[in-house]
Amino acid sequence: MRLRVGVPPLIVGATATLLAPVARAGDIVTYEIVSNTIPRVNLEYVDGSGGKLLEGIPLPWRLEVPLDDARAPTGRGAQLRVDWRPFKSKNRTVTVRIYDGPVLLCQSTLDVGDATCYGNTPVIS
Repeated sequence: MRLRVGVPPLIVGATATLLAPVARAGDIVTYEIVSNTIPRVNLEYVDGSGGKLLEGIPLPWRLEVPLDDARAPTGRGAQLRVDWRPFKSKNRTVTVRIYDGPVLLCQSTLDVGDATCYGNTPVIS
């Protein structure tokens, strides 16, 4: 008597592979902060695990992170908040940018002590 043990596991394995959801590679988001007049900032950004806070970061600053959807609503999407109030004064600007791959999603240049950019709210100022 012959046992055919190998066939059902192959069928089950092939079926599971065909029905498995396609994994999404995600977006590569680049956060960027630059200034010719402000030496350091405090910043918040979002990566795949949630929000991050960094303090006293020297400029320029740039970071690439993977996100499932850079343009998703606030909470899951790309976000960058910058605070430089101790150094603020007129004409001392900071520019914050968010890129989704090579595409500029948001850019904000301000001299008021803080600036924000969101991937779901494209603004170029």
